[in-house]
Amino acid sequence: MKRIGATIVVAVLVVAASAWSGLMPSVGLLNGVWAEDEGKGGREERGPSVSLDQVPPPVKATIERESAGGQVTGISQATERGEAAYAVMIAKDGQKTTMYVKADGTVLKRGGADDDDDD
Repeated sequence: MKRIGATIVVAVLVVAASAWSGLMPSVGLLNGVWAEDEGKGGREERGPSVSLDQVPPPVKATIERESAGGQVTGISQATERGEAAYAVMIAKDGQKTTMYVKADGTVLKRGGADDDDDD
């Protein structure tokens, strides 16, 4: 009788493990779709890197003003909240920050280097 009970327990565990492993790929697919939708809805997407001399004059002026006393560590074309912008990485006072600047020089967002929330 113990042997039958143990066999049933093992069978239940195998079925549960199979069901769980079958769900895992689906969860991964859903996460990918969700991340893609969030990218369209507000999260930033970065494109190719550019130099300070390649950005429009209003963007350059904003970068120079905002990075005064620090160092620009990178600039890339980006989309933030559905708008074309430049992602600018700045190291200043021991802090790394990223800001997003529209082509007209308007700052869309400021945050930590790995800040990716939708505020």
